[in-house]
Amino acid sequence: MKRRIVQHGSSSLTVTLPYSWAQQFNLKKGDELEADIRGNSVVFSTAKAKGSAKKEVEVSQFGVFTKNNLSQVYQLGYDEVIIYLDNETGVEDIKQRIAECLGFEIININERTIEIRSIAHTLEQDFDVLLRKTFLITKQMGDELFKALKDSEFSKLKNIRTLESLNNKFVLACIRILNKRGYSNPDRTMQMYDMLKLIERFCDEFKHICDIKYTRALDKRILSFFDNLLKYYDNFYQLFYKFSVQGKKKVYLDRKELLQSAHKLLQNTKAEDTVALHHLLAALDKAYDAAGEYFTMIL
Repeated sequence: MKRRIVQHGSSSLTVTLPYSWAQQFNLKKGDELEADIRGNSVVFSTAKAKGSAKKEVEVSQFGVFTKNNLSQVYQLGYDEVIIYLDNETGVEDIKQRIAECLGFEIININERTIEIRSIAHTLEQDFDVLLRKTFLITKQMGDELFKALKDSEFSKLKNIRTLESLNNKFVLACIRILNKRGYSNPDRTMQMYDMLKLIERFCDEFKHICDIKYTRALDKRILSFFDNLLKYYDNFYQLFYKFSVQGKKKVYLDRKELLQSAHKLLQNTKAEDTVALHHLLAALDKAYDAAGEYFTMIL
């Protein structure tokens, strides 16, 4: 999309903005834009967000309003949510999920109404920070879980499990920003959304491994597979922030090797070993698919 530079006076140059973009963000005369100089490029951005600021939900007409529905409203970018209850069912779940919605707070609650507002508008400028936190908290959970299983310290699993909620919090915040403002490369917003959801589900598999009732130490071969899975995820994380041809090849080749080793293990494992391996295999698929979304983003 080309624009012609127009000179005004002796020292001012202007260029027109795409009308469709201005309409999308409801821009008008007098509004301010951020201008970010990047080498030979100038990137303009607006502080205005898409979507409505307020959402009202009548539970009796909605059927039921669960904690997952609250996450969905949060992700869509609403700054104020009013839930009109028909009974107290789900209130505790909503209170619990609020903790995962970064910037959301309950400001009023009674037997009929829950009113929620966003108190962190500046948060929406921090997508890159939140994205990196998403990667790192997932890595931390995997590392701590592996060590606890390796040392048969099963009492630590309950605390490690809480890291999955922190992962949810960062993912939800990132998706909220994508819905309100889009990704820095608008044409790749969908791929970034899918990648985030896959990282969240990757972390979910660690949560499920925490929930297994262990009666003995895990098979050392399962632990070795887990260790290699963590290295696989770390390669993807490093690759996202610094692309390399070798790193991309490893994503494909290492997955094949991991799948082959897992299929052999499945033939002679039992009890908690089989359940843990099942979730590790599911995590591998999600990491591989997340890497695929990243490769689409850089095409």
